[in-house]
Amino acid sequence: MVSVIVPVYNMAQYLQRAVESLLKQTYTDIEIILVDDGSTDDCPKMCDEFEQRYDLIRTVHKENGGLSSARNAGIENAKGDYIIFPDPDDWVSEEYISELISLNEKYDSQLEVSSYYIVDEKSMVEKNICQNTVVIYKDNAVKSMLIGGGMSGFAWNKLYHMDIINNNNLRFDEELGMAQDLHFAVRYALLCEKISLSYKPTYYYFQHIGGVTNPKAKLTPRKKSGLKTYEKLLDIVHDDCPDAEPLIRSTIANMSMHFMYIYYNSGMDDTEFLEKLKSNIKENKEYYFSNKNYDFKHKLLGRFAYVSPKLYFIMRKILRG
Repeated sequence: MVSVIVPVYNMAQYLQRAVESLLKQTYTDIEIILVDDGSTDDCPKMCDEFEQRYDLIRTVHKENGGLSSARNAGIENAKGDYIIFPDPDDWVSEEYISELISLNEKYDSQLEVSSYYIVDEKSMVEKNICQNTVVIYKDNAVKSMLIGGGMSGFAWNKLYHMDIINNNNLRFDEELGMAQDLHFAVRYALLCEKISLSYKPTYYYFQHIGGVTNPKAKLTPRKKSGLKTYEKLLDIVHDDCPDAEPLIRSTIANMSMHFMYIYYNSGMDDTEFLEKLKSNIKENKEYYFSNKNYDFKHKLLGRFAYVSPKLYFIMRKILRG
């Protein structure tokens, strides 16, 4: 059986679409657990109504604790042999679960991953994580999660095995906000012998146009926690996957530069945090400059960031608009 965990927080306008798509699965040995994470809209009522209407749906109500907390509550309540975590504002094809189960049956893998679509109000873009269905091993899987355009760290396109989760007491880190699903995925992948990937997109990841970052927005604690995620990832890969360390370090430098831009653009005044960003860039600059994923313009701006944060902010406005 597959346990489908849907973390729900104030998504009343999208929840019906998500649940209906899950109910249409061609693979029928599933349970759907709606974890209401202290929603203040109509979600609690909707979840209860779904539970009353459909035998395979269960609802868990809890105080608001964030996405990691909600997913952990789902793990604690799951009865399946496998588990997956679709989001309540997205939807899935009828073969969402069957495609992943078929990968497991064909390759006897310990993690199955699907391609997906990125959708907004105006377009739909197919994101194939591989050209053909393939099997990879943990080192390549971790590196693929860390690079743009790779298999990514998303929780919603991965079929996790409950025996691996339970035997290793894996849970989502509730200290983290940003990229907490990547942190979980890397720890899990390092326990796998084989990971199978499907080129067939079965998940529709909905991007909210209204949710585009406000250029004047301040750095929230959740955004800042992204740095902590990658710092923790450094410790994780140090012994088990050292080839991934340069990717993580270059990401720390790149994220610190981006945060530095927001810092000045939003008029923040936190010298301690600014010093941390400068230190991150200094410690990881060589990894950033040697990363082929960053073009000449990015690396030029990186040198400004290392020399003078204020100059970096000015030059980024000029060069990138």
